[in-house]
Amino acid sequence: MPTEDSCLADEMFRRVIAIVNLLMSTPEGLTVDDIAHAVGAAPSIVRGDLLRLAQYGRAPLTMSWASGDEPDDEWEADGPAPDPLDEVWSLVSRDFAFPVTGLSPLEAYTLLEILSRAQAADHVKQRLKASLAGSDAGARRRVVKAGRTIYGDGQEESKIDELGAYVAERAPIRLAYIDRHDRPTQRDTCPTALVYDWRTCAWYLYGYSGSGDAGGGFRHFRVSRIKSFWPAVSSVAAPDDGLVEEHVESCWGVECSSAPVKVVVRFSDDFNVLDRLYADTADRPEAQYETGPDGSVIYRDIMPGCNEFRAWVATFGESAEILEPAALRRSMELAVQRVLDRYATLS
Repeated sequence: MPTEDSCLADEMFRRVIAIVNLLMSTPEGLTVDDIAHAVGAAPSIVRGDLLRLAQYGRAPLTMSWASGDEPDDEWEADGPAPDPLDEVWSLVSRDFAFPVTGLSPLEAYTLLEILSRAQAADHVKQRLKASLAGSDAGARRRVVKAGRTIYGDGQEESKIDELGAYVAERAPIRLAYIDRHDRPTQRDTCPTALVYDWRTCAWYLYGYSGSGDAGGGFRHFRVSRIKSFWPAVSSVAAPDDGLVEEHVESCWGVECSSAPVKVVVRFSDDFNVLDRLYADTADRPEAQYETGPDGSVIYRDIMPGCNEFRAWVATFGESAEILEPAALRRSMELAVQRVLDRYATLS
């Protein structure tokens, strides 16, 4: 049976989360009196919660006064409390981890005890127990099978963050860029999106250089080929958000040409093939699926070029057959024949 102390701990835990959620939804801040009414607690209790949050760095909090003037005497925690109608608390930033990632081991064990009394919390309890067991033990149970990660040489997280700031402002940017022929170039563009392509494990910056009729349109810059960047001197008008979304949706991976291609591929009902087909094409706006009597599925779509699409189809091996266009089918036939010829020389 829960003790009085455990019930108080549960109550405080729920109250602190409610306070943080209130402050996150109110950037201008709230008075202690407002928070107390919202969470159903006395102002003195709420003030104590806020002080603990601020003191132990659980949330980036700041305090001000609704009247605009601080009291004449410096307020101390054990001294007379300020007017709860005048004392305003707010978040300096909403970019912080709360609450579990900032808990001390003792606080984590307290949370674990609370979760043990809650229903439907087994998954959370197991994850918390695993983290408390020690990072070394967890690391020994992990095996990394791939050498490439989301960040790496030429596409460091700090570089992605800096480019992301330009994207957020749609601020014109000049890129010192190495093109596909390994030639250094400089490009001015309006950054519209940062896209991570899981097929190539690479980040791309989508830039806009004006209307396509005027020789502009969207261009994709591989982040690892961007050697440096700075604000552009020339002005590049930002495109409409709807135009950006339409462009991103039309791409296959990061490929997008000016000549859309209708593709038709038959996928056999082999192990995991159809599940992967549906998962990989779930975001395709023009995708159509037709199930055959044998369980196979004919997939139809409009592709902005065939290079990356062809490579994707090839990963299905004998479980995929390109039906259209004829040139793409012929290209795959030749590739298969080259493979057969190589194996023939070994037998």
